[in-house]
Amino acid sequence: MKPEISVIVCERNSEKFIEECIESIMQQEFKDFELIVVDDYSADKTKEKIKELQKKHSIRLIELKEHKGISKARNHGIKAAQGKFIAFIDSDCIAEKDWLKELKKGFEENTVSVGGPNIVPANASQKEKIFDELLLLISGLGSNYVKNSKEITEAKHNPSCNSMYSKEILEKMNGFNEKLSSNEDPELDFRINKTGKKIKFNPKAVVFHHRKDSAGKIFSQAFWFGLGRTQAMKLHFGMTEYYRIIPSLSILLIIVLFFYGFFTARTEFFFCFAFALIFLFAFISLYSMIKFRRLSVYYFVFFVSWFFGYGFGMLKGVIK
Repeated sequence: MKPEISVIVCERNSEKFIEECIESIMQQEFKDFELIVVDDYSADKTKEKIKELQKKHSIRLIELKEHKGISKARNHGIKAAQGKFIAFIDSDCIAEKDWLKELKKGFEENTVSVGGPNIVPANASQKEKIFDELLLLISGLGSNYVKNSKEITEAKHNPSCNSMYSKEILEKMNGFNEKLSSNEDPELDFRINKTGKKIKFNPKAVVFHHRKDSAGKIFSQAFWFGLGRTQAMKLHFGMTEYYRIIPSLSILLIIVLFFYGFFTARTEFFFCFAFALIFLFAFISLYSMIKFRRLSVYYFVFFVSWFFGYGFGMLKGVIK
């Protein structure tokens, strides 16, 4: 008999978190599911850990023979899935025991996708928590999946680290767009919204999600997010949001003012704008320290890393 839900975990080089993630899935209160793990050509010991876990759990492991990227990995999982519903969770996430049960509650008439919050774990490092707090501020500018509601409510997008879709809608949409470097989940939800079908958010369907904890990792993640967002905007003008282009416009202006000052010997415009940016970074960092009651220079370092990573990523997306 086919399971009602297929849970898909796509991972690459996830030996640090994969065991904790799988164990949390296998402890779900809702039992009628299958677990599919798609390994996107890991170079560490992730596969060995999964094969060890297969000795005590029923896990379908799909091993890709080369690095395909997250969209192709998810689409491989979708094709292999047997469930009526398909749930996605990232390998660095831990699901609450009622996660699947709560996601399934949201599927009412005309609803094809339900997601929930992803919260930094209580045992996360201070750096993870600081970056999580910054993400709360950044996402508060416009993300539709950040909700204060205590009940199931309609949303435009849920991140794929915590979301469930009907298999029917995923097949109808041809899965995730494999041409995008990132932002494949908001792009999919954007296409779903255009069909008139509903996407819901259930605040009780909780997963705990580890965050990046260094400037380099944050810059890299932001770069790929910015790159994918530009690619998605080129496909759908409706995905354009003004605040997302601020970092890339700022970088362009810095470059223009620098060369203007170099060739005209009038550097005051460059330095004025540079100081204005530094003031902005300092203001947001100070606001974060006051809001979250945590004194740390990492608010400044991590925000600068995210800002420039996202900006450079968006600029590269213009030509890629």
